[in-house]
Amino acid sequence: LESNLNVCPKCAHHFRISAAERLNILFDRNSWTEHDAQLASNDPLQFTDTKKYRDRLRATEQATKMKDAVVVATGRLDGLDVVIAAMEYSFIGGSMGVVVGEKLTRAVEMALDRRHPLIIVSCSGGARMMEGVLSLMQMAKISAALARLDRAGVPFVSVLTDPTTGG
Repeated sequence: LESNLNVCPKCAHHFRISAAERLNILFDRNSWTEHDAQLASNDPLQFTDTKKYRDRLRATEQATKMKDAVVVATGRLDGLDVVIAAMEYSFIGGSMGVVVGEKLTRAVEMALDRRHPLIIVSCSGGARMMEGVLSLMQMAKISAALARLDRAGVPFVSVLTDPTTGG
């Protein structure tokens, strides 16, 4: 299964893979450098539903060993320098909060500064409701950064994976 990139050789079922597994598959020789790993979500709205958002974040960080739902990395793909942002569904459904928006925006800016192609691998449930309108604002921020990347003629590839839902 692993040698077939988590696709069953008998039935062709695609098993979900983590952001780190995606990066290891995409980058040459599993060699990549992570950026902005220290950025972590907090609880800007002091949100509570079935549990406190702060507690949900803490538990998810412990379970995933990640600070938030995206990993931004640089390395080589087939010998070409690239910036890749891979989302992690197991971190609150890969939802986009302030940190995910910031890391994706920084990935776009890094690709623009270095003039390296950008690949964003999405697996997301959409905006993170626990951060309210702050999470919704991230789409505009990222879209503006991607427009600058487009105007500069730097390639951008969006890879949608399962699951990618929401808006």
